[in-house]
Amino acid sequence: MTDQTPTDVRERRPSHQGLTVTIRDLATPVFYHWRKALIALLIPVLLALAAATFAKPVYTAQSRLLILLGDEYVFRRSVGDDPNGGLPTFDRAQIVHAEMEILGSRELREKTLTDIGLARVYPKIGDGAVGMNRALEQLDRDLSIQNVPQSNTIEVRLRHGDPQVAADFVNRLVRSYIANRREIFQRSDSAAVTDQQRELADQLAATESQIADLSNRYAIGDFDQEVQAVQQQQTALTAQVAAQSQLIAAAAARADRLSDQLRAANPEIPLNTDQTRSQQVTALTQNLMLLRERQRVAAARYAADYPLVVELNRQIADLEGQIAAAPQSQTDLVRSGPNPVRQQIETQLATTRGELAGLRAGKAQVDQALSNSRTRLAQLVEIGPRYRELVRQRTLTETAYRSVAGNAEDTRLQNSIAGANANVRVIEAAQIPTKARTGRMLILAAGLLVGILAALAVIIVSAAASPVMVTPRDVESRLRNPVLAAVPLMDDENRTLMPRWRPLPQRLTGDDAALVLRRLRETPSGSGVMVVAGPEDGVGVTSIALDLAIASAFRSGVPTLLIDAEPIASDGIALGLHSAGAQLTKIASSPYVLQVENSNLHVTTPMARAGSNISEARWRTFIDGLRPLYPVIIIDAPALHRSTVALLLAPLAEASVIVVEAEETRTAVAANLIERITSAGGKVAGVILNMRSFHIPRFIYSRI
Repeated sequence: MTDQTPTDVRERRPSHQGLTVTIRDLATPVFYHWRKALIALLIPVLLALAAATFAKPVYTAQSRLLILLGDEYVFRRSVGDDPNGGLPTFDRAQIVHAEMEILGSRELREKTLTDIGLARVYPKIGDGAVGMNRALEQLDRDLSIQNVPQSNTIEVRLRHGDPQVAADFVNRLVRSYIANRREIFQRSDSAAVTDQQRELADQLAATESQIADLSNRYAIGDFDQEVQAVQQQQTALTAQVAAQSQLIAAAAARADRLSDQLRAANPEIPLNTDQTRSQQVTALTQNLMLLRERQRVAAARYAADYPLVVELNRQIADLEGQIAAAPQSQTDLVRSGPNPVRQQIETQLATTRGELAGLRAGKAQVDQALSNSRTRLAQLVEIGPRYRELVRQRTLTETAYRSVAGNAEDTRLQNSIAGANANVRVIEAAQIPTKARTGRMLILAAGLLVGILAALAVIIVSAAASPVMVTPRDVESRLRNPVLAAVPLMDDENRTLMPRWRPLPQRLTGDDAALVLRRLRETPSGSGVMVVAGPEDGVGVTSIALDLAIASAFRSGVPTLLIDAEPIASDGIALGLHSAGAQLTKIASSPYVLQVENSNLHVTTPMARAGSNISEARWRTFIDGLRPLYPVIIIDAPALHRSTVALLLAPLAEASVIVVEAEETRTAVAANLIERITSAGGKVAGVILNMRSFHIPRFIYSRI
């Protein structure tokens, strides 16, 4: 289903990411993967059709019961209860729910199956315990017991393939239910009451014994008072410990301060000192007097500069200096004794240490008492739950014992009644159903719904996992580049033939070519070189490059050069144009350039062959030499898997255009080409989606 829309009907998409999803974008995967979706739709539908074909008719038998308030739901006051006290009440929902539980019990359903016959109800399940269990499981699905809203009515329904079995089972179940509930409400006798009274008495005696044993073992009178007393004692002891700790800290600090003062004080101090004239000064004075006498005698006998007189004067001066420097007095006797301040400090320190020892001894006793109190409290806390549980159990047992003892006689009197009256009324007994339901429409609807969901899932998964690109949106979202043009697929017989007098584009329209060439006009120079490349052969790179060159030369009137970088075969673009009837003329400026039809369009002969190697420098020199002559240069680059010429030419061009073939070019291959061109220094202007098929039928496509 490859419907083709005419070339004038094509999408114009903005060249940015984050495009709004249109109805056409959603519808294209549906029509593209319609075969897979149809298979996914048909499988559940066919299975549902087969199931509906073999579906057996199911009959539903029903019965309705009315539940009344009887003696079994009336509270009987115990002997000794307050006659003015409120009575517990049973509402309608509780009563109906209790009756439904009795009606739906496993024992009752098993008894009904046994009475009617397991082989009759479910003949294919089998006999024995295993068969009964399977039958009960199936019965859980077939049997429905519901309360009619806002009423005391219970509705019992059974679905079965045999209408007679369905009616018999429901009626048998109702009769068994009425008989069974009578037995349930009659289960009381005087012996049971007497046994219960004896058991309560024994239980009360055992509880009293346990409480007494626990009280004697742990010396407990009143448990709550004992706990309160121990807690108060613990609080007082804690406060006393804190006070003792403060006193000990103060005494220790005072003892440390006195110890420091004691270490700083001297044990002994001088009491009396005797002072006398210095003997050195006396001896020096006597020597001075002798020298002065000798000097006087010498001065009288000799001249003043006589050596003897000079020497004596020097000695006299020395002695006078020694007398001046020598101490004038000296200590003859020093009397010492004990330091009274140190003695006072020692006395205070001894007193403080005694107080500190006494405080510590007192604190140790208080700590021991506090530890004992904590141990006692922990012991009480440990046995508290058990003690309280025993007391609570004793209270409950005493209350129950008094109630049972008070009601024993009343129970004997009430036991004379056979039991509760049956307060269930059968409003409608089960009749043999005449209409059956097969559920075929429900099965078919479910199959159709599952098929639609499966088809949608197949479409979504196929579109997400498809390695190729179908629409321009696929190209832009996967390659992260704008789509410059989307060229529709054309049959060979519908292609326009190229006349001899003027070549025309075969794939691109004039508007598409103008949009692509606008990328060159957006450059600072307004012109330049554009490389047209594809990831693999056969995507239409040569046709697109030729159409761009023709549009530039003939529509815009700009001198345009089409460079045939490396053709697949040995002929190339020039030979193809010549075969189509175009007249090619050599020009004198370059031996490789040919003029087409005496127009602005020029093409080159093949610049390289498969396997040849032209350096980037030679390509740069060749292209730079042609830039002044041709404002627009289009390069037809070979496929990347065959040659790396596109990677060499991309940095030399102002823009590169990538051509991919719709539904054939894999996303990974095209993304690899874009990444390698970008890594080589080239600038990818956008992508041209070639040979696109319009899978949406024309009458639908034009209306969405």
